[in-house]
Amino acid sequence: MRVREEAIWWLETAKRDIKRAERSLEHGDRAAATFWAEQAAEKALKALHIAFKGTIPKIHSIKRLFEELGTNLGLDEEVLEAAYELTQYYYLSHYPDIVEGVPDEVISSATAERAVRVAKRIVEAAERALEEAFSSSS
Repeated sequence: MRVREEAIWWLETAKRDIKRAERSLEHGDRAAATFWAEQAAEKALKALHIAFKGTIPKIHSIKRLFEELGTNLGLDEEVLEAAYELTQYYYLSHYPDIVEGVPDEVISSATAERAVRVAKRIVEAAERALEEAFSSSS
């Protein structure tokens, strides 16, 4: 089944991105940690869109990806609110003019740690959702 295979590709890429985020955090690269955290969450949600809706939405907003998916994956409101902030990290980590400085000098350790923690929760929740969906359809 092509949809299942493609959803797994996206999820596996999300899992690799979260590992990149964790390694970046360990090395003090806060800009890379926030960037990879956002990418991991976005790709995990797109894996679910592929599996449940059959399409990859051409959007990058974590909030909109959740809204269009129609589920919060069992994540509590605090995690969802933090998740919605992930979208901005893509821009903050890449564009010095947005933060008016060097991103690593502006993004705090606490912000980077929170981004990685929240993205990891999303990736784990997406993985559970895919496992449940694929095991019930087998």
